[in-house]
Amino acid sequence: MEAMKIIFCNSMKKVIIVLVLIITIHPMNAQENLEEQDELITNIFNYGMLINSQTTEITPKGTFELRIQHRFGELDLNDFGNSVVQEFLGFDGSANIRFGFVYAPSHKLQLGIGRTKINKMIDLEGKYRVMRQKEVGAPISVTLYFNTAISTIDFPEVGPNEFFADFETPFEYKNSHRFSYNSQLLLSKKIGETLSFELNPTFIYQNLVPPGYKNLTLATSIGCRFRTGITSSILFEYAAKFNNRKDNFKNPISLGYEIATSGHAFQIIIATTNQIIEQSVYSSRTLDYTDGKLLIGFNIRRTFWNGNN
Repeated sequence: MEAMKIIFCNSMKKVIIVLVLIITIHPMNAQENLEEQDELITNIFNYGMLINSQTTEITPKGTFELRIQHRFGELDLNDFGNSVVQEFLGFDGSANIRFGFVYAPSHKLQLGIGRTKINKMIDLEGKYRVMRQKEVGAPISVTLYFNTAISTIDFPEVGPNEFFADFETPFEYKNSHRFSYNSQLLLSKKIGETLSFELNPTFIYQNLVPPGYKNLTLATSIGCRFRTGITSSILFEYAAKFNNRKDNFKNPISLGYEIATSGHAFQIIIATTNQIIEQSVYSSRTLDYTDGKLLIGFNIRRTFWNGNN
């Protein structure tokens, strides 16, 4: 089992390197005319999220979008009978859910707000499109993403023997400890009509972290979409954390099946984390899929078009 984990980690490092090359390398063709240079590559992804991670897509100008992300309880494949009969595939277990709402005031800017059950987290987000992939002249799409989250859960009681990291200053919770921040550079590339890749270098900053951890976490998520039909796709997502790791931390991995139209999207997913916003994805316990631990969830997107679209 340990050898399997080592092989997988080494394989994922190679995948990340190959993905960087695929996204950044663009064949040049001197015979392309000016009209082709201006032709945009559309529908790299169906909407602004892959599974847990962001994509470079922005909802159309003037539209509102409702997002519902739900994660059920843990499923243990080594105890399949109990997981199916007693826990009903994790549906009876502890769940997490996020309701999000986004609006695009322009073709380049998207703003959003969401609320997540775990830690009663409220987050504000913004996404700005820098560049869109074209047939010639722009090999990739580039978007900037920012998210600020605040935990509204009540602080626990602090014992008399708890201190800050200097082991001298008595510890006390402050309102600033509730905040965490997520900044990302989103890169994507569509190859042909069926295959799309996403690479997201990520910087997470948390005002309060456990002893032994740094406030800044460096990470990246990689993902892809393989289109299987006019409205259906298979999704894959892998999130790698480069620091603030403990021996028992496993990089989150997710697999999904998506059915999408211009106004709706539904995803059924299998994942190894019940967290939803990325500040929590990279800082919370994950399940060990090599030990048969995973969970089921779904994402729903509904776009509301105004009369001018």
